[in-house]
Amino acid sequence: MRRSASRPFLHTALLAALAVPAAQAAPTALGGLGGGACTPAGVNDSGAAAGQCRNAAGDFLPTYWAAGSVVALPLRGLQLDGVCEALGIARDGQIAGNCELGDAGERRPVVWRTPSLPAAAPQLLNGRIGDDRATATAINPAGAVVGVSTSPGGRDFPVIWKSDRTAATALPVPGTLPPLLSPVTRCRVMALDPAPAPVAVGGCDLRQGGTVAVRWAPNALGGYGVAMLPGIASGGGCIAVAVAASGHIAGTCEDAAGDMAAVRWLPTLAAPALLRGLPREAAQGQQVFAADINAAGLVAGNYIASDGRARSFVWAPADAPAHEDGLDLGLLGGSQAYARQIADDGRILGMTETAQGAQIAFSWTPADDMRDLGTLGGHTNLPAAMSPNGAWIVGVSTTASGYRRAYRIGPAEAGASRRGAGAHAANTARADADAAEGGYPGLQLPNPMPACQDKDSRCGAWVANGFCAAAFYTQTQKAAHCAASCNLPC
Repeated sequence: MRRSASRPFLHTALLAALAVPAAQAAPTALGGLGGGACTPAGVNDSGAAAGQCRNAAGDFLPTYWAAGSVVALPLRGLQLDGVCEALGIARDGQIAGNCELGDAGERRPVVWRTPSLPAAAPQLLNGRIGDDRATATAINPAGAVVGVSTSPGGRDFPVIWKSDRTAATALPVPGTLPPLLSPVTRCRVMALDPAPAPVAVGGCDLRQGGTVAVRWAPNALGGYGVAMLPGIASGGGCIAVAVAASGHIAGTCEDAAGDMAAVRWLPTLAAPALLRGLPREAAQGQQVFAADINAAGLVAGNYIASDGRARSFVWAPADAPAHEDGLDLGLLGGSQAYARQIADDGRILGMTETAQGAQIAFSWTPADDMRDLGTLGGHTNLPAAMSPNGAWIVGVSTTASGYRRAYRIGPAEAGASRRGAGAHAANTARADADAAEGGYPGLQLPNPMPACQDKDSRCGAWVANGFCAAAFYTQTQKAAHCAASCNLPC
């Protein structure tokens, strides 16, 4: 790969679009609830975070960490001793999740409107009228929640709860009007824009096979309209994975040769810009996947390099086929990297390997390239989420004694944390301790076009903790709960 071929053009485009991101401090351990294990799920622009912690009795409870505090605050459920989970946190601190309700223990979508008051009960979100149940899957910065509502027959339908609303708004299936048969069988939402009544994007499974990318946009009647996004000429299916407030959409499409290409659709939904390979002339046979898009329209993603390993890139679409080049983000001594998010300031969060095979979190910026985010004294760092403004990061790291602790990283006047030579030497000496400290066996690039849906809304947290890679669980167990996230057939 010739990284230098695209660097001057890309750096000019990136630096023109972005302010210089603030430097970040080293990880700070977040407090727990007495059970020794916490998993953050999200962090907002102020540094307030949400996730799960195990208490002294061994139960996992939804947890809130206020901005500027490391104290863990447990959140109430819908009923005494009912199990709950937190999925993410909005700009104003609202937290979305699911809680058990009733003797059968069915999970119901909820929002904690005032998590700083742990005694306050969560607000129940309602499914579609006539449906049996509903489940939340994510929350956007404005507090809008997305999820599914399940019919008495067991069919899942995507829904949105607009900011401060408890009634679900159904997202229509694209295609012909009833009673004619729709060309799609089911749809899934992959992302929301940051609005209170958000635009949603995702994919729908076609009745005759394949996947089509779709966009749902709010209409004047209070509901939603749906549009299918164009794919690559003579190509296969597409899926949309991220949408910016500007209306730009990132996704992945199959081309005529059966290879995957990262794509960026304009708000007009015209034919997308394509990134086929890194560098551009090496496109044949490469598999390129979009992961996220920021407010400036920059796309972060991952691709399979010529050696079969996963690498990460950033792409500033030019809407000119002869000038579409991505920039490889580099490595930190290992052989693989996986980008997860790109913030509005251009910072990219991801995971990579050290030369000794330990998995660590990285941050990349246009001005500073890839940097190790450090650990809590151990040798692994698994990032969970980054705030939309790029100022805050949460995740799970090992300590020097091998325990896993939740952490938060915020802005700092000094440079971002780097591992020194001593830390790398320690990693070498402790490489054989990976299994004891829960190290995971190798990064896996997820398929952005899953044929199945996750059946459990906790899959995001489980995958961040190595569920898909763990040998402890069978493939059948993984497929039964998190088929889409683990890239497994139904």
